[in-house]
Amino acid sequence: MEVKGTREAFSLIIEEKNVYLKLGVTRATVSTYKQYLREGKSISLDKMEEMLTKYGATVAQEKVWKI
Repeated sequence: MEVKGTREAFSLIIEEKNVYLKLGVTRATVSTYKQYLREGKSISLDKMEEMLTKYGATVAQEKVWKI
């Protein structure tokens, strides 16, 4: 499945049942991520990308900046 945006992809994977096993983190960590997203708190892009990589997700298209 292709998903646009790191935050959206991260939101989808942390809703998966028992995802903490794939990510190598505790249930409490996943719970904290969910709470942060619900409350609109910030999770670093680096952390979201780290968790997506641990999950097995790959980047479909690199970021492109025009300056």
